[in-house]
Amino acid sequence: MSRRRVCLVTEELYPFSKGGIGRVIHNLVMDSLRRRGPVELHLLLPSGVPMTASEVEAYFDGGVRAHVAEARAHWETSFDEGGVYPPPAAFTDTRYHAQSLELMLELRRLESAGVHFDTIEFPDYLGWAFCTLQEKLLGSAFANTEVSVRLHSTWGILVQMERQLLTPDNQGQVELERKALLDADRIVAHLPRVAEFNHAFYRFPESWKEKVVCQFPPVSLEPPGTPRAREWEVPDLLFVSKVQYLKRPDLFIRGAVLFMRTHPEFTGRAVLDCFMVPGDHLTWVKSLVPPDLSARFVFTGPSEDREALMRRGIVVIPSDYESLNLAAYEAAAVGAPLVLNERCVAFAPGGPFRDGVNCRTFDGSVEGLAAALERAWRAPDLKPVEWTADIPYWEEAPRAKPTRARQPAGRTPLVSVLVTNFNLARYLPEALGSVAESDHPELEIILVDDASTDPFDQAVMERIETAAEAGGASVRLIRNRANRGLPASRNLAIDAAKGEYVLPLDADDCINPRFIRLAVDALERHREFDVVVPSTGYFDSDEALAERRFCDYAMFIGDCPSLGMVANRLSCATSLMRRSLFEHTRYDEQLRSYEDWDLYLRLAHAGHRFLVTNAIHFHYRRRGGSMISEVNPRRHLELLAQLHRNLPRPLPEYIRLEPFLLLAMSPEAPTPALEGPGYLQGAMDRLNGSLKRVPLLHKALKYAATELASDGGGDRPARHVLADALGKRLDAIPGLKPVVKQVVKTARQLKPRKG
Repeated sequence: MSRRRVCLVTEELYPFSKGGIGRVIHNLVMDSLRRRGPVELHLLLPSGVPMTASEVEAYFDGGVRAHVAEARAHWETSFDEGGVYPPPAAFTDTRYHAQSLELMLELRRLESAGVHFDTIEFPDYLGWAFCTLQEKLLGSAFANTEVSVRLHSTWGILVQMERQLLTPDNQGQVELERKALLDADRIVAHLPRVAEFNHAFYRFPESWKEKVVCQFPPVSLEPPGTPRAREWEVPDLLFVSKVQYLKRPDLFIRGAVLFMRTHPEFTGRAVLDCFMVPGDHLTWVKSLVPPDLSARFVFTGPSEDREALMRRGIVVIPSDYESLNLAAYEAAAVGAPLVLNERCVAFAPGGPFRDGVNCRTFDGSVEGLAAALERAWRAPDLKPVEWTADIPYWEEAPRAKPTRARQPAGRTPLVSVLVTNFNLARYLPEALGSVAESDHPELEIILVDDASTDPFDQAVMERIETAAEAGGASVRLIRNRANRGLPASRNLAIDAAKGEYVLPLDADDCINPRFIRLAVDALERHREFDVVVPSTGYFDSDEALAERRFCDYAMFIGDCPSLGMVANRLSCATSLMRRSLFEHTRYDEQLRSYEDWDLYLRLAHAGHRFLVTNAIHFHYRRRGGSMISEVNPRRHLELLAQLHRNLPRPLPEYIRLEPFLLLAMSPEAPTPALEGPGYLQGAMDRLNGSLKRVPLLHKALKYAATELASDGGGDRPARHVLADALGKRLDAIPGLKPVVKQVVKTARQLKPRKG
């Protein structure tokens, strides 16, 4: 068998960083190197990790090749193959979307340099696989590469277990994770119940299970054997996880207190030997210890003699959710009696842990924990926990690729481009020209003029109409006798369309010449998708468009039914859609704005799938007097309420409604900000724009900021480096950061007084 090239993407890696993901990746690599498997291993790291490629390669003694996806310059506008890839600051849904793009671009650079990967594996956490999967599904790269996602723990799951408010900004991360899991070629689960839990949690279709492979990882580089002899007469009760809600230190303390009170003859301690983050939660956990037992409860950070503590104690893991939990295997290896929460999927039946055989389990209650502690104390001698690490899938023979239904050879579907116009004919040449330059050969253009009143527009329409009557026009013109509004004009164009696909386009915007063919080919290959969304660059002049000097960006996730109810991260007004969608779905003609947002949100809630281009393929003209410029904060909420009323009930079970609490708390607030560069960076940007009106002052302050930010700013603007530095200082002062954040948000809403 020829050596296969495998790339593992991670930001955690033992011994350079802490965390279970990093330990699993480390063990997978070491296990493969020891076995001398038929693979060439690579590691891809995002920028900003506490390790360098050379350090990683040296640690593994040259057995792996390491790469770092360096972040690009802040507002880079260089040309890339297939268009312009947006800079990191373009992403306002979640910063992990920007990281996902940087990782994909590094993978493309490696591919173009001849480093082709047979398998690329991403973690599920952070949704990093999103951009790579979009690029593959669109046919732009990675055609012969299997893109896998390993189930560790997504933020979408953890945030529920943590009982935290799901805000719009981290909702973007949740949507990326969901889409990455849904679109991956392969899902790797450590235990069957973990895969089942994810399937049920995200309400994935049954076909998703066909992509899942269950493989137990090397939780330890030493094989399990006879545990060492215990070294206690009176054991300690040990909590060795982390003071974090889902790890349930509160349950440990309450169960230990009940056990001590029920059995006063037990004289041992309760030791929390784990990571502890200072804050309200830690303070609350400590407050659960009753004063009369305080001397027997010990809070300490992870100690160097952790193994010795385990040999002298009973290890309790009361977590509500774990996908693996290496601490349980670490404790089992040294012979510590284990007490485990049977409600946690990592300890469910079907795994290595069996109640009464090699561990004690309890039902998740305080009383159940106290009873399990008694059993572990009275009868600690059980069989050792046994496990066997599976050979990783990338060392097996490649799976046969699923065959997809293809259209007959030589078939080129017709695309109907639906151009709507109202007093914008002066921009029509650029819009129609961008369509004419398309490399998709089968196009029809339907132009709907919505009763334009501008004399120039009327003259242009008359010339088009005359040319059509003479048979010399390539545009089919529909002239509304009365103004119908944009949604109605689009519906009229759809009714007149003959194409299998439709592409709405406003008269003042432009489409990249490669987009239509790219999108059609993708939907022909992947019948499970119905919409292809182009990432958007804003331009304010024809010269800027010609040079791809975009003044702003709009990036999208596609079908994001939860986030889409708060902010439009579904699509811009222009996308390529199957014509069949409109047999049951229409633009809402009662809306005067947000008609595209409304359409895409209803499609997403109906289960239709979207693809999204990573490169900029749609060019949006920024101009005064546009429809969106008339939407003030109150109007935004009125329109949002209308969008919600248009959704069918009941809502899908996976829809998360927490972000709407933000709207309820501030009914007059503008649309919730999705923080991209950060709230402080945004404030710095606005301050910078104001200072530019005073050139001498702006120049002097810019020089001072550059000097202050000279250590570590790289290519980023000095004001953003200063904003990050200030943010770190605020983090260190309890209670201050939320106040500053609220001040910044309030300042955003203030309007200058007239006069």
